[in-house]
Amino acid sequence: MVDIKRGFVRVLWGIHDHQGRRFYKRRTKIDNDILLQKQAKYMPPFKVFVFGEDNYKSLVDDGFDCIMADKRPIVWDMNKQQFRHKIEAFKLGIEIFDEMIFLDWDMYPLKLVPCDFWDVLGKKNSLQAILRMYHRRKAFWRKSEPRKIPCASFVYIRGSQVTEDIISMWEKMNKPWSEETVMGRYMDEQIGGWKGIQAYWDAYEPDFFVLREGRVFDKELLNTKNKVFDHKNMKEVGHVLRSIKNGKKPDWVK
Repeated sequence: MVDIKRGFVRVLWGIHDHQGRRFYKRRTKIDNDILLQKQAKYMPPFKVFVFGEDNYKSLVDDGFDCIMADKRPIVWDMNKQQFRHKIEAFKLGIEIFDEMIFLDWDMYPLKLVPCDFWDVLGKKNSLQAILRMYHRRKAFWRKSEPRKIPCASFVYIRGSQVTEDIISMWEKMNKPWSEETVMGRYMDEQIGGWKGIQAYWDAYEPDFFVLREGRVFDKELLNTKNKVFDHKNMKEVGHVLRSIKNGKKPDWVK
């Protein structure tokens, strides 16, 4: 019997001294998520790929399982290519695991991960992420529905070919597109072009996560999912941390 390695992955890059620059504020925002992740009751073990020696030391001191991706906190240009750091985490994670889930820091499990978690995900394509509607045009190569692309907060990957192809596509595009835009183009090409939201659901929409903003699918269809993970925005995370201090905490917090 083949031993399949499966696991959860996160990434940390950047510096705190953003001096008001928009793209650097992400690192400061994540600090509260890190505090709350330490108290997430149902979070399974995960590895963190870390850019920067100071970031690495801080997370290790906090008890996280870390792997140094690069001693530099910033490898790719923060104004144009900052999410290439995340794609690198995809690559590094799939070098360790046969199947993996990438999670942003603001993703929290509300209950235990079910025993059929990986079996369910294994029934669809080797790259999965929920479809999201944005206000602006993102899929510039499409003639229809260009505002709908995958959300990279919860990403399922199976096999190294996926990450190799995504990195190759990123380099060929040679423009400051986000990781989500590259994923969207890759997904479209895998099924011969954009086929509409039902085709996306059948091939790429994963179970276990429902985004509350930018929804594409109707409520009835989304209710067929077993919602395990939830995205918490900055205000929600701050509210939960304050509640914990006041002795009141939600069920999914230790």
